[in-house]
Amino acid sequence: MGKLFVSDIQEGTPVLSFFLVRQMQTRQKRSGESYLTFLLADRTGELPAVLWEGIEDVIKTVGEGDVVKIQGALGSYQGARQLTLNRLRPAQAAEITLEDYYPRSSKDPDELLERLQTTIDRFQNPFLRQLLTDILASQTVRPGLREAPAAKTLHHATLGGLLEHTASVVGLCERLAEHYPALDRDMLLAAAILHDIGKTRELTWERGFDYTDAGRLVGHITLGVLLVEEHIRRMAEFPAALGDRLIHCILSHHGELEWGSPKRPKTLEAMVLHYAEDLDGKINAFLNFSQAHPDPQRPGWTEFNRAMDRCLFFGPVPVTPPGARPDEAPDGRK
Repeated sequence: MGKLFVSDIQEGTPVLSFFLVRQMQTRQKRSGESYLTFLLADRTGELPAVLWEGIEDVIKTVGEGDVVKIQGALGSYQGARQLTLNRLRPAQAAEITLEDYYPRSSKDPDELLERLQTTIDRFQNPFLRQLLTDILASQTVRPGLREAPAAKTLHHATLGGLLEHTASVVGLCERLAEHYPALDRDMLLAAAILHDIGKTRELTWERGFDYTDAGRLVGHITLGVLLVEEHIRRMAEFPAALGDRLIHCILSHHGELEWGSPKRPKTLEAMVLHYAEDLDGKINAFLNFSQAHPDPQRPGWTEFNRAMDRCLFFGPVPVTPPGARPDEAPDGRK
């Protein structure tokens, strides 16, 4: 039996399929009995769901970020679609295809990797050129860089999202290096390529987006520094001062200590990298949230965004004047 997607589910019909658990909460009836509510999703959309009975085993075996097999039916609650579940269990790895639940970046990974290598080939600094070439060619790095998300939920949370984010930050930094000649272009671009390289070891994407043990214990900034230092040690003549400046950019790219940055930016390149990567992440998060969570009561606005602590305005919805064809602008022009 093939996967039944959210977009294909019809009200009143039985549902037997696999879905990603986006949210899971324990609630209580007026009688004091507990029940579970879910937000279940796949790459086509999401649906709220409720499980009234047998919740004890589910609480022990299922968590947010898991893919589950459910049996139930689609009905409605307070005018909104809702799945009522009869049974639910964790999915086995062999039962699912990750692309069914997580979107993949629309960018071609081979093209992005080639673009990064072209950037590296243009470095004037031979040490940075060799270091970056070695890291991108490493079979312990390259496969993860192709597949990893850039984050579990906040931004570029797609398969291949890390590579898309990295290439975007590099593009921003290239433009900034042209605008500000005082920048060390090779240093800035090398740091842009490597700033999140530790996420290839911090995150796992085999059954869903989650943190590895190393990710929870050490974090991507430190993991990235350890990876880069490992490759630097293989280059006997790599200048120590050059390595310190590069490592500083990676250590400080979150900008502030309270944002998880072991150091605050103290070089021009580190400061530019911080603002460039922060801007790229926030723009991606804004665009994704405005597309996925528009407020049905207020056109042009999103629902409340907890990460940004505000509702977001993405613009009024165009209105087609009476009698105008859908391919015409509001004033009648095509």
